[in-house]
Amino acid sequence: MTRAKRTAGPRSQSNDDAENTTVKWSQERRLQFIDFRLQWEGRINRKHVTEFFKISVPQASADLALYQQLMPDNMRYDTSTRMYVAKQEFMPRSDTSGARQYLSQLLALHRGILTSEETFLSFTPPMESVPLPARSLEPKVLFPLVQAIAECGKLMVKYQSIARDEVPARFISPHAFGYDGIRWHVRAYCETRQGFRDFVLGRILSAGQPVASDVRSSDDVDWHRYVDLVLKPDPSLTPAQRRGIELDYAMKNGTSTVTCRKAMLFYTLRTLNFEIDGRPRNGEKQLVIANLAEIEQMLPSFGQA
Repeated sequence: MTRAKRTAGPRSQSNDDAENTTVKWSQERRLQFIDFRLQWEGRINRKHVTEFFKISVPQASADLALYQQLMPDNMRYDTSTRMYVAKQEFMPRSDTSGARQYLSQLLALHRGILTSEETFLSFTPPMESVPLPARSLEPKVLFPLVQAIAECGKLMVKYQSIARDEVPARFISPHAFGYDGIRWHVRAYCETRQGFRDFVLGRILSAGQPVASDVRSSDDVDWHRYVDLVLKPDPSLTPAQRRGIELDYAMKNGTSTVTCRKAMLFYTLRTLNFEIDGRPRNGEKQLVIANLAEIEQMLPSFGQA
């Protein structure tokens, strides 16, 4: 494939008739598939569409015709290969064809989260990811937590804390899940501790049936409050090194802002290689927090998380 990729962002439909075209969800999914294959493989034909979606040839032809109507500058039919190929001026129609989506599908396929029948990929380049230890996730624990969140209820759990050996039963009122890139936890009000806490899913030994709770998720101030981390390259870096950091983190005017919930600040700092006081970890010379003084009062304290 020799065309130059142009991935500035999804493009609007080219005429008023196309903009007024009503597309059903199932057909929209097929249009996204066509867009994705053109973006990342540069070509597509009816067989690709019929085999992936298990639809008839006439339906696949109609989908390709509709895509060409909506995005006339995106593809042309090549009679020698009997393929629709992406034009040089191709611009993706949908956000689902973006670079993040491509790599997310590749990673999900690699880790077994999705099967090849569930991704839009036909060619999968070799890849590897950091191996992670298996974490315990029991459906018999997760389901009642989901139920309790849906019903705004509470339930009795037995939780193995690393701070003590005993496993007392306690009532918690869960309202959200959190993920730090390695493990899942549930955000919940703990009647024993009289406050909102994070409970690692794998340490919940048992969970009862949900009952009514007086706790409101809106009472979790740290969950509903957001913190802006303004990142910039470490001043000790050379100009060339700082430029590399700016490119890597898509910085504008030398800074990039990461916004997270205050309840997730501990995990966010850890992921970005900062200590909980906001300083870079020992040996790290890439990023610093430019607005550290402004957010100092919001930083987590030892033992808080």
